Amino acid sequence: DAQFAKEISEDEKTRVAKKYALPERYILNVGSIETRKNALQVVRALKDIDDAVSLVIVGRRTKYAAKIDEVVKNNGLDARVKIISGIDFKDLPAVYAQAEVFVYPSFYEGFGIPIVEALNVGVPVVAATGSCLEEAGGASSIYVDPTNDREMSDAINRVLAYSDLRMKMIADGKEYAKRFSEEQCASEIFDIYRLLTS
Repeated sequence: DAQFAKEISEDEKTRVAKKYALPERYILNVGSIETRKNALQVVRALKDIDDAVSLVIVGRRTKYAAKIDEVVKNNGLDARVKIISGIDFKDLPAVYAQAEVFVYPSFYEGFGIPIVEALNVGVPVVAATGSCLEEAGGASSIYVDPTNDREMSDAINRVLAYSDLRMKMIADGKEYAKRFSEEQCASEIFDIYRLLTS
């Protein structure tokens, strides 16, 4: 959606942060909270990430969310994991914009729209290998084994620790995401149409 490519004001960020009681620093995951989306990997990796950084999961709750709740409770992570369901779509860009890293550890996807949303807003992406997510995220996103919690925590820690890496991922990601704009897609479809009718 075009709203993810627009500049987000500080007032809008403040409003959304207050509305959803967002943590000061957080990693973000967006998508239905179900088994194939694999959010548990990030929850487990959180214990090896700076205590000042929380995890915000935005999505529709399913039975899988109860497993996440259980792991959170058993590992004393209650204060560091926040699940938000029923978020207003217009508020999503500001939720993305305040995240330090966007994580998408899904086992399989048709494409991975939330990755493109994160890139458009300007958030570095860590996603899973073995699916189609490399196409959505481009060469400057980081990809990890969706079954390896240590790889996930190491990747997140690299983005948090190295500002040069973070800035490069943001700049390259915004540039890469342009290929998925409505204008670019329409232009490519039109080119195909012309080729087929000539």
